Formats: sequence, structure tokens, C-alpha cells
Amino acid sequence: MTILNRRQMLTLTMAAGAVSLDRGHAWGAAYPEKPVRMIIPIAAGGQTDVVARLLQNTIDKKKLLPQPIAIINNAAAGGSTGTRQVRDSEPDGYTVGMFHMGLLTAPAMGVVDYDHSAFELIGQVGRTQVGMGALADGRFKTIQDVLSEARAKPDTVTVAMNIGLLPHFVPLMFQQDAGVRFRYVQAGGGAVRLKSLLGKHTEISLFSGPELLLYEPQGIKPLVIFSEERAPELPHVPTAREVGANTVFEERIIAFAPKGMPKDRIDIIAAALRAAMEDPELVERYKGLGIDRVFIDGAKLKGILDGLKGPINRVSEVVRNAKAEQESRK
Repeated sequence: MTILNRRQMLTLTMAAGAVSLDRGHAWGAAYPEKPVRMIIPIAAGGQTDVVARLLQNTIDKKKLLPQPIAIINNAAAGGSTGTRQVRDSEPDGYTVGMFHMGLLTAPAMGVVDYDHSAFELIGQVGRTQVGMGALADGRFKTIQDVLSEARAKPDTVTVAMNIGLLPHFVPLMFQQDAGVRFRYVQAGGGAVRLKSLLGKHTEISLFSGPELLLYEPQGIKPLVIFSEERAPELPHVPTAREVGANTVFEERIIAFAPKGMPKDRIDIIAAALRAAMEDPELVERYKGLGIDRVFIDGAKLKGILDGLKGPINRVSEVVRNAKAEQESRK
């Protein structure tokens, strides 16, 4: 071999190595090489935040990723600031988010102009039932009492809600299905809505199944659950279908990322979340919280959420009509 050929061989070898290193970096062979930010668009202490922190702790403790996950709460503007922060981040895999069905309901209620399709869906990491409750020593003892009053006196039964999110959206869906009209009062997150009911500022509100269980000893009576069947933890609470309203809706906890995040990095995060959910300690924590431990990958989840846009858009039409009616009264 001549000296020239040896130099050519050396050059080719170095070039091949450089391509290999570059390809390894580009496709995330060592990903993540630094902490991953997880934006939670709600205040600390809410159900989604609790689940996110349980997953974070398990992933870090079990070394399911080579770098830790750093949780950042950003609840401003009903969560829209946090989801926008994820949407506008670089899709390099170092910013992800975890939220609930507000990804669909917020745009339907006109709070934001984007929905789940503006993101890469990593997967669903939990599911809970939702229902409505009232003050135990208040005037409503059953959901039939609520509906009877709302039919007799429209716009008088007060609902504590959080505009644009499930506590606003699901009661709107329920009132449409039941043929009644409620009066809505902005409150905030679950703890704030609880105070609103206990302080007798409002009469009913939407809560997750775990919240209904938690708040029952504090004086909240569960009235109705919006699931296909009665909740095992609340066997005495009827479904909406049992009282003549075809309202079925579940809360889903969703991990998502900026549009364009490489699939291999999405798969790495998804695998870590799925593995964390199989940890025996976390299995028990999910049970204790009343959360269904159901992981659904991003592709399948997208199909489910796409299918929900129909009923969600139906309720958004109710909102538009209500706004138009309010404007006509001015």
C-alpha cells in the first residue's frame, strides 16, 4: 500500500467515525444528556401534578433515564400558558408536558386556538372518572333534586367551575343532555371549588373520582358519576345514564411534547413512563389515589382524542349560543 493510499484510508476512516458520532448524537444514542423539563400546566397539588411527581420520583429512583426529570408548574391563564410554553419549545426532547383533557376542552371553549394536534403525544399515563357533588347538608340530596330544580328554575342552580376546563365543559355537556340550564360561577381548581361549596357560594361542582372520595368526609356528597358504569369506590352514586342523560366523559392524564420531537426520543420517554407505571410501589399509589393505571401509546391515544372532538365540538356550539344569547340581552 502506498503512502497516498494510507492517507486516503485514514481520511475515510476518520470521516466514517465522524458520521457515526454525528448520527449517534442526532438519533439520541445518549439521550437524554441533560435533565428533561416537564411542564405541568396546573398548580402543585392537583391530580395531574401528583401523578407527574410520582412518575418523576420513580423514574429517578429506578434510573429509568440517564438524566433526571425536572418538574415546573405553570398554571397561569387556566393552564394555557403552560401548554403554550411546551408548544413553543424546541422539539429537541428536553421539554415535555403533562396535562389532562384541557388539551381538548380549552380550545373548544375558546381559551386557546390549538388542541392536542399541535403536539406530539407521548402517551396516556392514567385515567379517572369524574362526577358532580354538592354540600352534604345543602338542599340537594340527589342528582334528581338538582335536575328538578334546574328544570323548574333555569339558570338558578349555581355551578362552581374553572373556565375552559373539565369543571366547565362537563357540566355544560350534562345540562345539554339533561335538557336543563345551570348558572356558572368561576372558581378555580378542585381545592378552590371545594371551598366555594363549603362556603355556600355555589351549590354543585365537578370533581374527579378521587376528589369526591377525599372531599366526602369534609362535607361533600357525590351525586352523579359520568362513566359507563358505577364507580366501585362509589357504588351508591348513579351514573348520568341512570338519570336519563347520556353524558359519558373520563379524565385522561396525558404526556405530550412539542411538535417535531424525534420519534426515538418520544419512544425513550414513553418507555420510561410505562416502566415506572409497572413499579409495584407506584401500582399501589395509583390504587390509593383511585386512578386507573392505564398506559396508552401516543398513536392510539391520538385516535381516541380525535374521536372525542365530535362531542366536544357539540358542547362548544352550546357555549357559542350561550354567548350570543348573553350579547343579545345587553
